[in-house]
Amino acid sequence: RLAIVFAVVLALALGSLWLSMVIRKTASDAAALAQRTEPDFIVENFRYFKIKPDGQAQYEAIGTRMTHFPVEDSYLIDNPVIYSLNDYAQLQTVKSKEAYVEDFNSKIHMRNDVVMEREPSATKGPFKLTSEYVLMYPDDEIMTSDREVIVRDNHSVMTGVGMQANNATGELHIFNRARIIYQPPGKSKP
Repeated sequence: RLAIVFAVVLALALGSLWLSMVIRKTASDAAALAQRTEPDFIVENFRYFKIKPDGQAQYEAIGTRMTHFPVEDSYLIDNPVIYSLNDYAQLQTVKSKEAYVEDFNSKIHMRNDVVMEREPSATKGPFKLTSEYVLMYPDDEIMTSDREVIVRDNHSVMTGVGMQANNATGELHIFNRARIIYQPPGKSKP
């Protein structure tokens, strides 16, 4: 009986020692990962498609270089270009010199010479938005900016500081120092 009790106590002691070592190793691995700041992979000349639940492409993103940072699970993209089609089958293009992608690709910070262009269609004219910074929520089709923006369409030029554009509803709000120059149809364009 003493041998059985001794074997059980020995097994429990070895089990707790093993569990303690596993917990320490997991904690040290997590600390090492938290201290790691260098990227874990870099992709050159990439193309990425986001697919809707119905199987159609929601948008396509390309870039010359994509760097992944594992601590934040974020991406830094050089020369990004994002293509999408709206409900009127108009091609929309957003490009900049740099983008920072975070929150499981739900936020895209477009920086440095941001240009958003929409092709003309049978019912809507061309549209162009420029700024130094735009925050995109691609799943919600929303763009915001706290910087100066310039918006041009067929008959007007709008400028201001701060904006929110909702592509799904077709709404655009300029928040501060808004200025609009409107040319009626038939007059020379602004």
